[in-house]
Amino acid sequence: MNESEKVSSYQVILLLIAYRLVIAFSFLPAANVPPGNQDMWIVVFLSIPYTVLFCFPILFLSNRFNKYTLIEYMGIIFGKHLGKIIGLIYTLILLTFSISNVSVLAEILDSTMFPSMPTIVTVIIMVITCSYISYKGLEPIARGAEIFVPFILMVIFIFPILGMKILDFKVFLPILKDSSFKELNRGAIEIALKFGDVLILAMIVPSLEKKEKLNNIFMKSLFYGVFMSNFVLVISQAALGIEQTKHSNFPFFAFARLINVFDFIQRIESIYVISWITANIGKISGYLYFSTVSLAQVLNKKDNKKYIIPMAIIVFILSTLYKDRNSVVGIKNPFQKILLMITMISVIVIPSIALLVYFIRRKKIKEVNIDD
Repeated sequence: MNESEKVSSYQVILLLIAYRLVIAFSFLPAANVPPGNQDMWIVVFLSIPYTVLFCFPILFLSNRFNKYTLIEYMGIIFGKHLGKIIGLIYTLILLTFSISNVSVLAEILDSTMFPSMPTIVTVIIMVITCSYISYKGLEPIARGAEIFVPFILMVIFIFPILGMKILDFKVFLPILKDSSFKELNRGAIEIALKFGDVLILAMIVPSLEKKEKLNNIFMKSLFYGVFMSNFVLVISQAALGIEQTKHSNFPFFAFARLINVFDFIQRIESIYVISWITANIGKISGYLYFSTVSLAQVLNKKDNKKYIIPMAIIVFILSTLYKDRNSVVGIKNPFQKILLMITMISVIVIPSIALLVYFIRRKKIKEVNIDD
């Protein structure tokens, strides 16, 4: 990663919002967590404090070592050799998220738009596009967020207006009648455990123009991301119903296909598809970029660009093989359960151990982020 590259707080907030919205825009997993009824909007909001709690270790360390990426300060805390092993683990984790995002995008395109197109063609087009964007570096990725995220937000707000006549908000009544306190919190914890985009924030910290705004960036991106994701959930449930939303692979897309403005403007879902593909391309590019940055730092190399093509080839091969053999979308899908475990390990377990080690060794660790 080029140390001269700088990104603003606003750009990073937009990136993190988009990365969270991609999931809601795609298969809306929040609809299937407990209690799985009309109170899911409460559960999504309730996930905010749990997300803050789970991300605290990595946020604390990123503030403490704000001149270093996640990979670099893990090396400082754990030492050279163990730090490299942990850095390699994070490299594989970021690469796995890239493979997951490509697989989901390919499955949705194959299922909804291009059923006759071979998966290999869809994936290779995406991988080439994302590789090119990743090669351009962090600043172009961040500047792109200023363009495509407002467009995505505009689509999210305009579609419910156009489809107002098919929305039935009575499905959310009665509130809290069928939900227990335990179920609400269980669902909130499950949603919070899936928030892995904090890893991207931890990798971006050294490139922030104002590093002291790290916590502010996290809280704003979390709140706005949760609000927008919840908005997508509520609209999908109001349009399709609680149960149909749970059993639909692509709920918001299904809602978009129902919109018929004045009986002559149809197939408006093409606008949704454009915004959705744009958001996915942005997320895949970001994760691919940071997986190569992570690998370069593990190998003590300054230039990550030479790793983009090899990484892209790995993403292409594995996502194509997995997509052709299994369904990627679905809350009960084994791959989704694996991703949940990976997120827990990378966001909670390793950073918590690192935080403990830091407090034990803090007198021996050089004060690396304090100016002379």
